[in-house]
This record gives sequence, structure tokens and C-alpha cells, in this order.
Amino acid sequence: MNVILKRRQLILATLVVALGAAVFVNWYYTGNNSLKQGEETTESEYVQNLGEAKYVNADATATDYFSEVKLNRQKTRDEALDKLNTSLKNAKTGTEEAKSITASIDKLTLQIKQENDIESLITAKISGECVVVINDSSAQIVVKKGALNEDTALQIMDIVTTNTKLDASNIKITESA
Repeated sequence: MNVILKRRQLILATLVVALGAAVFVNWYYTGNNSLKQGEETTESEYVQNLGEAKYVNADATATDYFSEVKLNRQKTRDEALDKLNTSLKNAKTGTEEAKSITASIDKLTLQIKQENDIESLITAKISGECVVVINDSSAQIVVKKGALNEDTALQIMDIVTTNTKLDASNIKITESA
């Protein structure tokens, strides 16, 4: 009975020491964040914590712009494809209307593929965000601010003319504001 009691005490003491060590390690690595009486904190103060999220991209508004444009474009395309698919279901197979709708779907799909391919290539070349909008006879490219110079403009022009049948005079490249 005495041996069992001592074993329990030894296990309990070991657990208490381990818990104390865990609390100390946590306190040590997270820092002592408690404020002294009368001390104020400002937003500009920075206390480094392990695992704390950090913003790498300081130009969040440009990223928001590109994300918003791409999201709006995707929503518009999804709606257009839904309408075309609904019209195709209602059209009789083999009619001119069905062929026209199928051609429109194929054209829109090709346009989406071209824009995505061109955006990927431009993003790889300039190491930044871009948006490409291709119409029947023209293309417009918007790149992040500060990424456009003469060399990148020529690279972008080459990418667009290679991946589309557009003439260079119908391609417009601009920087985001």
C-alpha cells in the first residue's frame, strides 16, 4: 500500500513539473504581453509571436482590384453559359438555332481558355497580377502598377499575338491605377 501511494505521488509530481515547464515555454516564446499600469499600446507597436500571420504583399488594393475583376468576369461568364445551355436544351437538335448556340458556346469557351493562358504567361513574365479581356477584334491587358515598361510591354504584346489571331494595333496594355 505504501509503495502504491509513493508511486502516485511521484507520477503527480512529474505531471506538475511537466505542466510548469509547458507554461514557462509558452510564456517565454510568446513574450510577456501584459501591460504595466498606466502603459498604453498603439497600433504601430509590434510584438512577434510564433505562428503570427504576416502580410507579405503591401499592395493589397491592387490585388483586391484584380481579384474583384476576375470574380465579376467569372460570374458574368457563368451566367452567359447558363443562358446558352438553357437555350440549347430548348432548341431542337440539328436546327440552325442549335448550331448557332453551339458555336457561341465554343467561341466563349475558346475566349476563356485564351484569356486564362495569356494571364498565366504574363503573370509568369512580369511576376505580378494582370487581367486580360479578349473581344472579337481586340484585347485589353491591365497589369499591376509599376510592372509596365518597354520590355514587358513587348513581351506582353508577343504573348498576346502568339496566342490569338489579333494584330498588334488592336492590343491595348495599361497599368492599374
